[in-house]
Amino acid sequence: MKVIHKVIFVLVLVTILIMQLYWMHGGNLVYKILPSQFLYQDTNDQSQGGATTSKIQFDGETAIVECTLDKSESYAWPYCGVSIRLTDAVFEGVNLSDFHTIRLNIDFDFLDGERDPRLRFYLRNFNPAYSKTENEYTQKYSGLEYTPGVGHGTIEIPIANLQVMTWWLADNKIPIEHSAPEFTNITMVELATGSSSSVGQYKMTIRNVEFVGHYISAEKLMLGLLVFWVTLALTYSVIEIRRSHQLILHSHYRQDHLRKLNRELKEQNIHFAELANRDALTGAMNRHSIRDWLDNSYGQDNPNAKSLSALYLDIDHFKSINDLYGHSMGDDILREFTMVVLGSLSPSERLVRWGGEEFVVFCPGRNIEEAMTLAEHIRHKVEARIWVHGDPLTTSIGVASLGHERTNEMLARADEALYAAKRLGRNRVEVSRLPTQE
Repeated sequence: MKVIHKVIFVLVLVTILIMQLYWMHGGNLVYKILPSQFLYQDTNDQSQGGATTSKIQFDGETAIVECTLDKSESYAWPYCGVSIRLTDAVFEGVNLSDFHTIRLNIDFDFLDGERDPRLRFYLRNFNPAYSKTENEYTQKYSGLEYTPGVGHGTIEIPIANLQVMTWWLADNKIPIEHSAPEFTNITMVELATGSSSSVGQYKMTIRNVEFVGHYISAEKLMLGLLVFWVTLALTYSVIEIRRSHQLILHSHYRQDHLRKLNRELKEQNIHFAELANRDALTGAMNRHSIRDWLDNSYGQDNPNAKSLSALYLDIDHFKSINDLYGHSMGDDILREFTMVVLGSLSPSERLVRWGGEEFVVFCPGRNIEEAMTLAEHIRHKVEARIWVHGDPLTTSIGVASLGHERTNEMLARADEALYAAKRLGRNRVEVSRLPTQE
């Protein structure tokens, strides 16, 4: 859970960083309209019967339009300017809907007068709903009129300030649903002298025309982040539901396992109740109960004693089980360990809880080799069993057989063999042999 919290904290920081970078740099997408990349053409009123003349020339990326407005009897509104085509196809333009600002660096001078002339700026949009490929006039005019002056540098115009020309709406009988500005399919950018411009000579110097927009719109970014966080929340919920389901299944398994274990222990306790001196927790014999049997059967004054071997067992890392799962779980494991070991013994063999997680198995009639075989069998059963706490469990075993010595000396050798097994890595059997047993 701590790892998940750290991941979520990092993702929150990343989200905040993305938002900060977006507000600082996300609106710096620039679309430049350069003469080297687009077709610049001078325009005038001659196609409508006017008498205006114009010419265009280039100085690097600067376009210079010079024109002379002149009145004509056949056309009453003289004009000149420049048309910039953004694509070769009449019906296929450029989508500028994600751009928010127009930057213009244009000098516009009236050479025959002192007043600053006005300039019209248009974006032409093609929409099959109202535009016809054979009639350029049906492409929507969205624009404004302003005074550029001379030497004023770059001005910025919000693209939202552009309005559809009312004369174009009226001439083309455009329905109300198509009367708003559109920037999804811009085919041309146009600059022209302002309305009611005086006759005379004009000079238009176009140094820069560019559009500034977002790499991704704020709405799309917010939607993307929202989808990401909703997906993350759903994924986390699914993981938590599956994890809870697994915990419930594990809990049910453990309860079933404990019920089965308790039934088996009750059955064992019925048998143990008839015997004295049993360990209260595990039902195994205790050290006091075995003492008399050892003295009577294998004392120094008993020349008819059978061979005897001892297995000294210790549960590996038992303290960590108590620390991790608690002493109640540790007690359950001690009971289960007792049952596993008892299941491998013959009726004549005795299991004694020697203390804590240490046990001793006394094997009358077994020699050292047979005792080793039994020890390995017990070790494998312990290692292969699925234990009540769900984790693996192993045991280390020391083996010794009684020679010309007292039984406590044999047990001391088995204890030394046990600690040798632990030093050598645990989960193994080590043997202590007397010179006469080798």
